[in-house]
Amino acid sequence: MAALLLLAPLGAVTVSVGTALATTQLPTPGLPVETAVTATSMSFTWTAPSGPVLNYTVQISANPAPWQNLATTASTTYTAGGLTPETVYMFRVIANPVAGSGYTASDPSLPLYDHTSPLVDTTPPTKPVSVSVNLIGPTYATFAATMSTDNDRIAGYTVQRQVNGVWSDWVTNSLNTIYLPQLAASTTYTVAVVAFDPSGNRSPRSDPVTFTTRPINAGPVCRAQRQVSGPTMVMLTVFVDNLTVNTLSNWNVTFTMPAAQTLVYSFNGTFSRTGDAATLTPGSNVNPIPVGASRYFGIFANRPADSPLPSNFTLNGAVTGPVSCVATQI
Repeated sequence: MAALLLLAPLGAVTVSVGTALATTQLPTPGLPVETAVTATSMSFTWTAPSGPVLNYTVQISANPAPWQNLATTASTTYTAGGLTPETVYMFRVIANPVAGSGYTASDPSLPLYDHTSPLVDTTPPTKPVSVSVNLIGPTYATFAATMSTDNDRIAGYTVQRQVNGVWSDWVTNSLNTIYLPQLAASTTYTVAVVAFDPSGNRSPRSDPVTFTTRPINAGPVCRAQRQVSGPTMVMLTVFVDNLTVNTLSNWNVTFTMPAAQTLVYSFNGTFSRTGDAATLTPGSNVNPIPVGASRYFGIFANRPADSPLPSNFTLNGAVTGPVSCVATQI
């Protein structure tokens, strides 16, 4: 009888010691996966790890804010509420062990990156006030619209094109300045713009604008713009429009510049001279000029009072030989 009483306590001690020696970390929970999202809430679920899991710590970060504990739950699903519409959030979970199991908390799961939906909105943006087309080339143009307003915000603008009296969407941009590519030379286009908000509400169409692309020329077009600043300073800007069917490279502009005028600095190119004969060679950022594109370069120079402005501009290295540049003064 005494022997039996001794065996039972010994067996109990053996089991207790074995449990106390366990120091295993819980495996990492699975990646949270979104199951539902609204403007102010996000629901997600994750796979439970093996081991004695008591519950989970849900953490949140509104990137780039630091991680913060959001909630503790025994479930493998959670709904985060009170969120801000159209905002990116990150969520992750940590598995916590049953007390006394000898396990430690897991590492955080990989994060769920997602954003809340925009607010439910049925109010469309206002009609764009005015539109304009500028920087028109043979194969491109730039379209700009005066910004619309919206009770939420403007998400972007869509240029519409009218063909045979029918309007259709053409090019969309998040900005109110839109580049229109792949146009045909010497072709007339009628366009308008529609603003839209994050909910997809669209404004009334703007008043239409009609423009004609420039023709393809045998040679490029050169324009020299001279701007006088006070009696002793002149700014010279040379614009080169490549309206040909070939890329324009290895080009420069020569002109007459009285020797009494001295260079202050050049931009987008290099200035050189011999006496009154001056040359502007384009920098690598403006050379070559693709088909249909425009580039500019120039100088600021000191100019004695009453000294003649630079003149006799010629674009050299052009497709068909030297081209005279039209000079204007502003």
